[in-house]
Amino acid sequence: MIMKKFLSCVILIFFIFAGCSKKQEQVTEQQPVEEIPEVETFVFYQGTNFNDLLHKSKLQPSEITEILAELKKMVNINNCKPNDFYEVTYSTVVPSWQNFKYFPSSELFFYELTKSTDNIINGQKIQLETTKNRYEISGTIENSLWNSMAAENISPNIIISFANMFAWQFDFLTDTRNGDKFKIIYETETLTKTQNIISAKILAGQYKTATHTFNAIAFKDSKGYENYFDENGKSIKSSFLKAPLQFKRISSYFTKARFHPILKYYRPHEGIDYAAPTGTPVSAIGDGVVIKSQKSGGYGNLVIIKHPNGYSTYYGHLSKYGRGIKKGVRVKQGQVIGYVGATGLATGPHLDFRIQLNVKFLNFLKLKTPPNITLKGQDKIKFDEYKTELLQKLNNL
Repeated sequence: MIMKKFLSCVILIFFIFAGCSKKQEQVTEQQPVEEIPEVETFVFYQGTNFNDLLHKSKLQPSEITEILAELKKMVNINNCKPNDFYEVTYSTVVPSWQNFKYFPSSELFFYELTKSTDNIINGQKIQLETTKNRYEISGTIENSLWNSMAAENISPNIIISFANMFAWQFDFLTDTRNGDKFKIIYETETLTKTQNIISAKILAGQYKTATHTFNAIAFKDSKGYENYFDENGKSIKSSFLKAPLQFKRISSYFTKARFHPILKYYRPHEGIDYAAPTGTPVSAIGDGVVIKSQKSGGYGNLVIIKHPNGYSTYYGHLSKYGRGIKKGVRVKQGQVIGYVGATGLATGPHLDFRIQLNVKFLNFLKLKTPPNITLKGQDKIKFDEYKTELLQKLNNL
């Protein structure tokens, strides 16, 4: 009797342990080893190529060969540029790469290679997902446009675009006053995954002083040309910039009788002297052709540019000329044509700037030039319809 009870207990314990073991096996089966992929990223710089940069990774030579062979089917690997980058993902279970992505820096797509468990590689070109955001911001000037707009978390490239947009109407270095108002509507396109900004465009802007309000509205005409226009449909891009350089102060104005500090007698000064440090870039105020680029008496190093409609501009006392600036070269508005210096008859570094219409020198600070473009016909009708909403939003900011 005792022996039967003992055997019954042994059998019961056996089945209990067997059941626990079976349950443990089931739990183990439900929890496979979790894989955490390892990712390497490498950025191209000047002088690097695909082969060199791939050898900086953990990829084996045979893996590099197979990756390059597949990439060549989709893209010219010899055209990689600085700031392009690639990303390679490794398996921590199988000693091999799983995924390879090549991102051309200036494109909205990337190339992807995927390696299956049976070592079959598939390649594809994938479009990046982007997101557009619109911002409507207003603010008040305190000290400078840059600081005031930056305080509203406006990105540097938008601030620069805003200043350049109004460069033909307003000089933000000399004319800005505390209390001036700015308003801006702009749009950005960002990569949805990383939020990196791909492009940014100002749709409309306004700058308001105590006496003037300047408006700018982006509009594309029927010919496909996009420009900024005021509320009347006139291009805000004038024939000439407001100033040929970023200067510290005007040291001498246009006058018919100025006492020359070196020659020690009175004579006409038919230009504007812009005081600025040596080496400050000097820009062409408008499109034209260089008709002189050489030393010229009291002017020192001089550049003369001939513009349409009979205008010519003079840039004197330069320390050196801009790259490629010589007689016969065509230049664009805003292009650097030289650098501030003190060559010729000059007591200190400054730019002697003059503007001439036919044979007569004019006072540049009082010169009014017509806008380049005025919308007409169907373009003007469409613009008037388009501007209403943007101007209303600007005024309501």
